[in-house]
Amino acid sequence: MKKIFITLFLGFILFSSLAKAERLYQYGVIAEIYSNNTVHYKLNLILVNHPSLTFSIPISSPYNIQISKDCSIEEGMLETNVICSLQASNRTDIVIEYSSDEKVNKKENYFLFKDSFKMTTDINTVSILIKLPEGTGLKEPTESSYTPTGALIGSDGRRTIVSWQKEYVKSGERFDVSIAFEKVGEVKTISTSFPIEGILIAVIVILISGFGIFYQFYWKNRGVKIILPILKKDEKTIFDTITKHGSGVNQKIIVRESGYSKAKVSKVLNSLKERGVLRLERIGRSNKVYIEKNFEKKV
Repeated sequence: MKKIFITLFLGFILFSSLAKAERLYQYGVIAEIYSNNTVHYKLNLILVNHPSLTFSIPISSPYNIQISKDCSIEEGMLETNVICSLQASNRTDIVIEYSSDEKVNKKENYFLFKDSFKMTTDINTVSILIKLPEGTGLKEPTESSYTPTGALIGSDGRRTIVSWQKEYVKSGERFDVSIAFEKVGEVKTISTSFPIEGILIAVIVILISGFGIFYQFYWKNRGVKIILPILKKDEKTIFDTITKHGSGVNQKIIVRESGYSKAKVSKVLNSLKERGVLRLERIGRSNKVYIEKNFEKKV
């Protein structure tokens, strides 16, 4: 009886480890919408501590597909599947790029982007980032111009950016997104009876508001050119601490000001280092932490 119990227990541990290993660590999407309504997608998939497995990612209405790994493409009636056979590894990165002309529809006086991302396995973190075409912005009122709610809105100085992050997504779930946007400064039909004084006042108000927004979000923060890649709460806290002190801050200062333990800070710093965000320089028994120059150019 004791041997049977031990065998079952070890089997349970092995099964749990495999199930955990097959979970996707990260599913990231960056979609750029261009003025001709073409959308270019870049999917970044990260698997960690996984056994040998066959992995499938569905994408809809794609063309010009490019994949970083030796994967096959299987055409279907409703969607195309990218199928990758992976060897066991501590970490595997898969990058899938493709374009689509069927995601943006022209409405009466605005454009509507819609897409749905299907999850074929459990995923720790899903991040979706959409860049609108240059010269466009969210349709007014902005609060109802996108779904799901809770998006982060920002800009890289040229484009409006809408992004979402969701933790622990189950296999079979779909992440449906939609964004209504319009051309900025586009002249709309107005009544000829509208007084010219009203138009002038509206123009002045827009100019003043635009200057205020420019000062608040661009000039005051001119060192930050684009939204940071989606960071978890602990990563953002630590990155903000580094930013406050400037590149080259001692790791002990980060531990003291973040409120996290030494082990926690070390783990987060190593994660950001692997993703190319930070550089660590050993000084005695501690580290000096620098923001990577290439990353500074992107942000």
